Amino acid sequence: MIERASDESAIGLMSGTSADGVDGAVVRLRWSGLRPSVELVAHAYRPYPDDLRARILDVAGGRPVPTAELARLARDLTVTHNGVAAELLRGRAGGVAVIGVHGQTIAHLPRERATLQLVDAAGLAVLLRVPVVSDFRSADVAAGGEGAPLTPFADHVLFADRAPCVVVNVGGIANVTLIADDRAQHVVAFDTGPGNMVIDAVARLAGHDRDEGGAGARRGRVVAAALDEALAHPFFARRAPKSCGREEFGADFTAGLVAKVRDRGGSLDDALATATALTSRTIADAIRANAPAGASWREALVGGGGAANAALMSGLAAELDPVVVRPTDDAGIPAAAREAIAFAILASYRLRGLPNTLPRVTGASRAVCAGALHEP
Repeated sequence: MIERASDESAIGLMSGTSADGVDGAVVRLRWSGLRPSVELVAHAYRPYPDDLRARILDVAGGRPVPTAELARLARDLTVTHNGVAAELLRGRAGGVAVIGVHGQTIAHLPRERATLQLVDAAGLAVLLRVPVVSDFRSADVAAGGEGAPLTPFADHVLFADRAPCVVVNVGGIANVTLIADDRAQHVVAFDTGPGNMVIDAVARLAGHDRDEGGAGARRGRVVAAALDEALAHPFFARRAPKSCGREEFGADFTAGLVAKVRDRGGSLDDALATATALTSRTIADAIRANAPAGASWREALVGGGGAANAALMSGLAAELDPVVVRPTDDAGIPAAAREAIAFAILASYRLRGLPNTLPRVTGASRAVCAGALHEP
């Protein structure tokens, strides 16, 4: 364990399964008591160039590629990550103690004990002259866990004082963190299924990157029969711990949902409405099915890109009523920055040699100090 000052700054970098770009956050951690207090100092975002995003989605979608192409993809991903971190470091007196970088998930196969996130973390450490922590999932997988979700550890650090509450992250994949009290060992968390992934894929069929604000879903109608068929996917019936990715809810799943909507005379807007209903329903069902006995949630705090989708937020509010649904912004954590903040927290724990996983959440045999540390 490394002895460090009680206060330090850290950067987190995150690119999720939506593969739209890199979010970065600078946080200040003040270490005292059972967990540090965390203050957001700055947030930055840089989208991937269109051709890079297309390559990511192509490879993550399962297209076989030469190893040289994977190496070049990691290099090009690193350019965007470096740009975000350099922007956050610019003019920052004293710099930061560590940078935590998740990398871009290309494959996540927990049942096969395999997961792969691409980024050149050693190169980032040299370029930025700051220690960099990466490869957060492997240590948990080695301990028998799913290697995901990882952000619930940080959710507990950030929101335990608001318990009992639910934290919902709607990135490409959606996950929930159920915080019944202030004890980390009582946290229940897992992936619930698609977040924005299917919605975005349907939107791309109409020539858009996403369903901006949920406008398409609001124009459409939910095709109940197509929704019911989608809800029959076996992942939704699995008990936690569980995690998922494009392997379950990628191009084939989206094509099937769109075909079922069209078979019943529906439009792409109807497919957007159905995909949005799928996300809100499966999140709410998962919360209800896994709530500790007697739990009465004070609020559901929503982070990730889905928090900006008004149709999805309305769907969640209807599904979870009477629980109050609000963005994490209302609790002082901007929804768009939450996952980047999480990896800054995980990296800070790694630098101190402290466990930064929740084995009850991932299914691992023990808590581990996850992440590979690269010195500049």
